Amino acid sequence: MTTSADVVLFVHHANDMYGADIGLLHSIASLDPTRYYPVVILPSDMPEGMLSAELARRGIEYHFAPLGILRRKYLSARRILPLARDFIRGVAHVQSLARRRNAKLIYVNTIVVPSGAIGGWLARVPVLWHIREILSMPRPVRWTLYRTLGLCSDRIICISRAVRDSLVREAPDLEGKCEVLYNAVSLAPRTRNRPLVGIREELGIPDGAPLIGTVGRITHWKGQEILAQAAKVVLQKHPDAHFIAVGSYFADEVHYLRRLEAFVAESGLSDRFHFAGYRENVTELYSAFDIFVLASRKPEPFGRVTVEAMMEARPVIATNHGGTCELIQDGVTGLLVPPSDPKSLAAALDRLLSDRELRLRLGRSAAIYAHANFSLRRYKKEICGIIEQLVAAA
Repeated sequence: MTTSADVVLFVHHANDMYGADIGLLHSIASLDPTRYYPVVILPSDMPEGMLSAELARRGIEYHFAPLGILRRKYLSARRILPLARDFIRGVAHVQSLARRRNAKLIYVNTIVVPSGAIGGWLARVPVLWHIREILSMPRPVRWTLYRTLGLCSDRIICISRAVRDSLVREAPDLEGKCEVLYNAVSLAPRTRNRPLVGIREELGIPDGAPLIGTVGRITHWKGQEILAQAAKVVLQKHPDAHFIAVGSYFADEVHYLRRLEAFVAESGLSDRFHFAGYRENVTELYSAFDIFVLASRKPEPFGRVTVEAMMEARPVIATNHGGTCELIQDGVTGLLVPPSDPKSLAAALDRLLSDRELRLRLGRSAAIYAHANFSLRRYKKEICGIIEQLVAAA
């Protein structure tokens, strides 16, 4: 396809519709269409997914290619050779496409796609690397990624101070390239002329019953089992409460979901702890919650769902590490609790369930803060400024 606009080549690691995928769409939507033409490369091992469908709906050009994504499940002796093969093919594909399309910028959207950055570097195209992770991979893998960041990136965007600090702690030489740019968070408008999503009716939850919800992948590090353990304690004092976990799961973590379901059943919580699967429009879900919980075991790089709940004036309880500490002022815009501590989480839930005025106050303060600091307008201005600097310098 021929275009007079400057091509920006986006390289992404997944074909879903979670945090990094939404962040990619926000970055693309921030571009001036009269000046820039986005082209997206997605991993060929995920040909079916919600992100590619959304790109097609928006008329955005995308391609599939082997990229050698550094997923933890591939970092084993049995899978390392196929990973290396796809990695090399990914570098060659990005380099070739960048040259053919005369790309003015390579935009690598997560740290686990180094093939995109190396391909851009070999093509002598500026590389903007958007880091959305706090790495917990083996130290040799982290060291290799940080060296690649230093060599191949012209600018590094970190989605929180926690992400930036995790990088420069192990690779201090990256500090000069790093800057913090918080995600934009936007919610789909509520559906008009009909009731809310009806999650209470769907799951048989009475209108007046307190509903405590969490949203995100069903995975060990997100801590849904911590919420289930806390629920067992909370129900002793608040027997009318209900809990809900919204989100899908990775195929290789089905064992975690089964273990969580077994705990819920064995604890007699089956009629009080609900699994709702993936929901496309979570706006109306947040509106049905009385309290939102993010019980992550590991530090959240940012915590998009936390801000989404805050924007809907939900009182939030989150663990006090990672990026969530930058989103929540304890006791003012939400409550922070220690990670992997169901007793502390239960105590915080009891505090909010027992004090309606506190819930309302925290929710109002959270909404004011979230709308003021995480708007798409603010993000568009900042990301466009960075892109324009890199293109102009090239």
